[in-house]
Amino acid sequence: MFFNDDKKILAIVGGGSVSVSVVCQLVDEIIGAGGCDIGCVHIFEPCSRIGAGLAYQLDGPSNLLNTRAAAMSPIHSKPDHFIKWLRANEDKWEAFFPQVVISDEVFLPRGLFGLYLENIFQDAKQALHALGIPVHHVRSMVTGMVVMNSGYLLRTCDERFFADNVVLALGNLQSSDWKHLLLEPGFFTSPYPCSTLVKNVHDLQSVCVLGSGLSAIDAVVALADAGHQGKLIMASRGGRLPSVRGNQSARCSSRTFTRENIRALIKRSHYHLSLAQVYQLLVDEVFQLQGFKVDIDSILHKDAGPHHYLDIEVRDAKGQERVWQSVLYSLNESIDLIWHYLDDVDKARFEAEFKSQWLAYRVSFPMQNAIKLQTLIHNDQLTVFGGVRRTWRDRSSSQFATCINDHRRSFRATIYSDVLINSAVFTTDVTRCSSALVRQMLDSGLAAAHPFGGIDVNFHTNELRTCTGALLPGVYALGALTSGTHFWTNAMNVNARLASNIVRLLVQPARVESHGLLLLPNTASTQVSSKLTVQAARPDKGDQA
Repeated sequence: MFFNDDKKILAIVGGGSVSVSVVCQLVDEIIGAGGCDIGCVHIFEPCSRIGAGLAYQLDGPSNLLNTRAAAMSPIHSKPDHFIKWLRANEDKWEAFFPQVVISDEVFLPRGLFGLYLENIFQDAKQALHALGIPVHHVRSMVTGMVVMNSGYLLRTCDERFFADNVVLALGNLQSSDWKHLLLEPGFFTSPYPCSTLVKNVHDLQSVCVLGSGLSAIDAVVALADAGHQGKLIMASRGGRLPSVRGNQSARCSSRTFTRENIRALIKRSHYHLSLAQVYQLLVDEVFQLQGFKVDIDSILHKDAGPHHYLDIEVRDAKGQERVWQSVLYSLNESIDLIWHYLDDVDKARFEAEFKSQWLAYRVSFPMQNAIKLQTLIHNDQLTVFGGVRRTWRDRSSSQFATCINDHRRSFRATIYSDVLINSAVFTTDVTRCSSALVRQMLDSGLAAAHPFGGIDVNFHTNELRTCTGALLPGVYALGALTSGTHFWTNAMNVNARLASNIVRLLVQPARVESHGLLLLPNTASTQVSSKLTVQAARPDKGDQA
C-alpha cells in the first residue's frame, strides 16, 4: 500500500451520522484504491462523542426510527450493515436497550442507531490509524472559513486550522426563529433529548408543541410514556399528522425508479422532466404492483381533520398492503435525479402546492406510536390544531399564548399553555439558520443560497458554488445543506450514497474531470466575490445524468 509524500489534510465539519458515513466509507475506499494522499483527518464537533449527533443521541426508547432496521446504514455498499452489526455485537448495546428484540422489519429506537454509529466510528478511526492516517477530534465549532492559495483556513473561537479539503456535514440546520422566546422559562428550543422534557415538565402542566411532524410526535409520546397528565397540544401551520407506516408494507423493488431507468427516461425526454410526467410514473408503478387503479382520494383524505385522519390511517395501515407507501420509499434511489431535471417552474410549484403533502405521506411513523397518539386523542388529552400564526409570552397570565387562525375550518383561537416546545426547530433556508459558519460563508461570498433550500452545490460532485457561480474546489457539502440541489436529504441511504461519491473524489481525484484552481491573494479578507479566478466548470446538466 502506498501513500504520496505530499500528504493532505481533510477537515470534516460536524460529527453526526453523515460525518460517520464519510469516515467509514473513507476506510473502504482507501483500501480499495491501494492508498491515498490524505495525511490526517480533523473532525470538528463540540460534543464529547462523535456519531450520534442530535438526531440519534441516547434518549427514551419511544423515539423510534421511521425506517426499518434492515434498511438503515451509513455505508452505501452495505445497506444491511446496521442489522448485521446489532446481531454480531449484542454485548455493546443490550445493557442500554434490554427490551429490544432485533428483526429486519422492526422500527428500533433512534438512540440504538446512535450507539451503533459511535461504535463504528471508533472502528473506522482505528482502521485509518492503522493505515497511517490519524483522526483528530477537535471539540470546537467552526465559525468561519477563509480561502488560501493552497487550501482553506478554518476558524474556531480560539484556533485556526489549515485543510486541503473540507466536507461540511453540519446535519439539520437549526432555525433562528423564535429568538424572542429563548430566555423564557418553560420554552424548549428543541424536543431533544426527550429525557430532558420528561425531567423538566411537571406532570400536570399544559404543553403546546409547535409542529405536528415526527419530532412533535417524539415529544408527545415521551411525555405520555412518562405518565404526563396535563393537556397536550400539537399546533402547526398545516395541522397534518404524518401517515402511519403500514404493518403490511413490504419493501418494494421498484421497476420504474431505478437510477438506470430514470437516466434512460431523462435522455429520452431531452434532459427535462415534468411534475405531470413524474406523477404519472408513480401512478403507473403502483398500478403495476397492486393490480388495480390508484384511488388518490382514499390516500389523501383531504377533508378529514387531524383526529379523524389518524383513525383512518391506523385502520388502513393495519388492514391492507400500502403499496403506494412502498413506492414512495423506493424513490430514494433516484429522487435526486428526478428533482435535478425538473425545471424551476415545476420545482417552485411543487414547493408551493405539494411539498407539505409530500412530507406528510413520505415521512411516515411507526404503528406503535400512532396507536399511542390515537389513545391520547380519544381520551381528550391530546388535540391537534392547524393554522399557527404566532406565539408569545402572555405577561398577564404568565403563560405562553399561541394564535391559531385556521382558514380551512373558519376557526380562530388563542391557546394558552404552561410549556412551549419548538419541534419545528430545523430549516432548509440558510438565510434563517443559526449556524455562524454558514452565515459567514454566505456573507463572504464563499457560498450562495440555493433558491429551493440549502446552499448551491454542483449536482455531480457536491462541491460548493460561490456567489459568482464558480466552484470552490475541494469543499463539499452533505445533508440538509444540499436540499435545494438534491431535494431529499433526510434519508440515511441517500446521504450514504452522496457521501460515497465524495469519498471517491477525495481518494481518487484523477477519476474526476478537473475543475481548475481557485486562486485568492493571501489576505485576511474573506470577501471573495471580486477575487475569484476559476476555470470553467463542467455543466450540471447533460449526458452525465
